[in-house]
Parts: sequence; structure tokens; C-alpha cells
Amino acid sequence: MPEIDVVLARPRTRPSRLMAVTAWLAHGWHLRHGRRRLEAMPGFMLKDIGISRCAIDHVATRGEARRR
Repeated sequence: MPEIDVVLARPRTRPSRLMAVTAWLAHGWHLRHGRRRLEAMPGFMLKDIGISRCAIDHVATRGEARRR
């Protein structure tokens, strides 16, 4: 087998790991960004959309308010 075929036949683990780390970092950035935006809202706006201040963490990470 020519040398180039051996290189192309190798499993591509390093780029997929890099992509996974990049996706993980981007996900964390989106969570922090969403949390900051919710924390910046005044109380009456949070109340209008049905979120309390203590539920911001839960909403930012899971995307929905807790059911009562």
C-alpha cells in the first residue's frame, strides 16, 4: 500500500476531539450568555415570562421553567 493510502486510512481521532472540545466550549459560552441576559432583565419582565430570579440557573441550563 502506498504511503499516502496508509495516512488516509488512519482513523481521524484528533480532529473529532478538537471539534468536540470546540463544541463543548461553544455550548458553555451560550449557557453563560443566556444566563447573563436573563440576569440583566428587570424583575417585572422575568415575572411576565414566568421566571423567578432563583430559577434563572435552571432556565439557562435546561431551557424551561420548573413546573409547580
